[in-house]
Amino acid sequence: MEKMILAEMPVVSSCDADTLDFDTLVYTYGHFVMSVAYAVVRNPEDAEDVAQETFFRAFRAGNLGKIENMKAWLGRIAWRLALNRSRNRSRDRQKVQSEELLRTFPARETGADELLIGKERMAVLDRILLSLPRDLRETFILLTVEEMTSRNAAEILGIPESSVRNRLLRARGLIKQKLAALMEGNNER
Repeated sequence: MEKMILAEMPVVSSCDADTLDFDTLVYTYGHFVMSVAYAVVRNPEDAEDVAQETFFRAFRAGNLGKIENMKAWLGRIAWRLALNRSRNRSRDRQKVQSEELLRTFPARETGADELLIGKERMAVLDRILLSLPRDLRETFILLTVEEMTSRNAAEILGIPESSVRNRLLRARGLIKQKLAALMEGNNER
């Protein structure tokens, strides 16, 4: 099969969704669905599994022509599947050990110390995000990490748009407090 350039692929809208084939659906929304899934499961392999299941369920549901907002509908399916997968996964997550970080080969442009600092920062941010209440964390990730609009996030989460903005405000406030407390703790050492 010949690879198509992005510009040559048809753009899917709700009006021509009844003629969608599986490949077009995946090509058009694949990156978005993977992003939504990864935002929840935080593991590329699990996110890929969730994305595949999302498309299979969507295609099996049929009547794609009746879907008003295909992107939001697929995002909601992916979100629910990812939540189910993360609930079913064991609660114990492996923590990155310093030895493993030191064994990682740095990129040519990045020194080993810069790589270590970057990974440590990401680990701190992940811990802070995981410490947020689930509803605030989910909203924060969709809006800031996945760069969704509050309208799309509201459709995926199944809540009013004003609640999305409220949750984002509360999440930012908690993150600010946690970072300030962390910085204060580091200054006291």
